[in-house]
Amino acid sequence: MTTIETDAKVVAIETLRDPEHAEFLWVRIETDTGVVGLGETMPKPLAVEAAVHDRLAPLLLGRPISPERFWAESFQSISYAGYGGAEMRALSAVDIALWDALGRITGVPVHTLLGGPVRDRVRVYNTCVGYGAYPDRERFFDDPAGLARDLVAEGYGAVKMAPFDDYSVASLGQHFDSADLAEGVARIAAMRDAVGDAIEIAIEGHSCWNLPSAIRIAKALEPYRPLWLEDILQARSPVAWAQLREATTIPICGSERVFTRFDAINYLQVGAWDYVNQDVAWTGGITEFRKVAALAETFELPVVPHNCHGPVAAAATMAVSAAVSNIAWTETVRSFERGIHPDIAVGGPTTDRGYVIPSESPGLGIELLDSFLSRCLTRRTTVEMVGRAGGWALGDPWANGVDDGM
Repeated sequence: MTTIETDAKVVAIETLRDPEHAEFLWVRIETDTGVVGLGETMPKPLAVEAAVHDRLAPLLLGRPISPERFWAESFQSISYAGYGGAEMRALSAVDIALWDALGRITGVPVHTLLGGPVRDRVRVYNTCVGYGAYPDRERFFDDPAGLARDLVAEGYGAVKMAPFDDYSVASLGQHFDSADLAEGVARIAAMRDAVGDAIEIAIEGHSCWNLPSAIRIAKALEPYRPLWLEDILQARSPVAWAQLREATTIPICGSERVFTRFDAINYLQVGAWDYVNQDVAWTGGITEFRKVAALAETFELPVVPHNCHGPVAAAATMAVSAAVSNIAWTETVRSFERGIHPDIAVGGPTTDRGYVIPSESPGLGIELLDSFLSRCLTRRTTVEMVGRAGGWALGDPWANGVDDGM
């Protein structure tokens, strides 16, 4: 382990977009020591790119590497007019990059910076999103039994799919036809019939349904003993989630769409969740993720990180999953892991029959490939502050005179 260089300062912030993977944004934080930290988030990268450079760069350039201070100042700034969306994704990506840089500077993995690993491998489940040689979403609809057998053979202990989203379109989630409900449930039944209890089955809802429809779905699924029912409702009413939880025996999982401990507490206090689902690249990065996890632990609840990401955010997810004690499962997408990730980066965690082994290299242990960096990427770099300097009151457009547009 090397000596901590506490005087390392940020000298440049760069964002990268790739037309071949158009939903992702990568962030590179360069320090005056030559160390570069990597961050990532998704989707809608154009809006996030603007937030990184126009809102967050003034709070970071010329400052020491300090994820906690950056988070406090950034959240103070972006929450002036309410928070969420692109600005929170930008904060998350930069926070991840700061932790990566800090690990590289100190010569230790991020999970060691977080207090040391509590597990040497992370139990993962596969989410059925299709990409390249693994059209898992399509296979779920066409051959759910065969998909289940394949995943069991690969050692996965759990699988997640979204059987009902498409049925919500016609009514905007306000009504579920009985025939459609039966068709969706039949696919889950086919998986259970094929593999029995050899794999857990979790259900994703993508916030498509109202409360009565969500209760109908839950009741229809109960005989198949799902691991959880996730985001079947919009993340708007904690009371509605609590009512759903009271109406079913299926554990309720929420929500990657609820950001920060300040929102999560509203759901925890009314008993809305059995599993707490948070996204490192959305909720505020590594800094905030572990605070939400600690909050969940005070309610005796496990955390199940959301992770449908590229290689950098996936590595960050596995690093915190190794270091946070109340992680039950962590999401992975095998089609991304085997298709998208190796096209972009090298290093990071490795997969071993239903588990992921976090990297022991400094930081997140991942590097963008030279072949990726040499593509026709859209790159934007900020190396000096434009307009007024960053500070605690940056969110107030009148704090230092006329608004400069940031």
